[in-house]
Amino acid sequence: MNKAGDGCVAWYHALTMTDVAARAGVSKATLYRRWTAKADVVADAVATLNPMTAPRYPGTSLRDDLLALMVQVGNCEGQPETVTATMEMARSHPDLYRTLSERSSTFVRAELSRLAGQAAAAGHAPLSVVELDVLSETVIALLAHEGGPAGGSIPRERLIRLVDHVLLVVLTGTRAAQ
Repeated sequence: MNKAGDGCVAWYHALTMTDVAARAGVSKATLYRRWTAKADVVADAVATLNPMTAPRYPGTSLRDDLLALMVQVGNCEGQPETVTATMEMARSHPDLYRTLSERSSTFVRAELSRLAGQAAAAGHAPLSVVELDVLSETVIALLAHEGGPAGGSIPRERLIRLVDHVLLVVLTGTRAAQ
């Protein structure tokens, strides 16, 4: 880890809910009504810098919409420095890692659920809750694997392969036309 990353890790370790309450000008009790843990406060702060919002789906095909989602989720370019530093902190703080991972997983599952509904409306077999959960977990694992330990952006060609050979197969039973 670089010196900036080391400073961020030390900062997170030293941060207390008392510090946050004092900086916000509220009591600790008020703070705890909204957040139960430091990881939640930091994750919410990061979400204001890098909100997880649905991409602009082109609406031209299920494949194009899936690709738009994967490009957004797999792209780390242009993130504020604070977001990148927080991801570095998460590597050495399991509570923060768990919180950020859960939020990312929830976002991906919700978007995949919407797209699975689109596939079902087009006549494909609907996914069960278990199938949707497994698909979401698989997508997150593949994105984490492709992003590598540094959490880099995933090349578009790899995302296209994920969409064409995994997501479309699961959602429609067929691969994209080659």
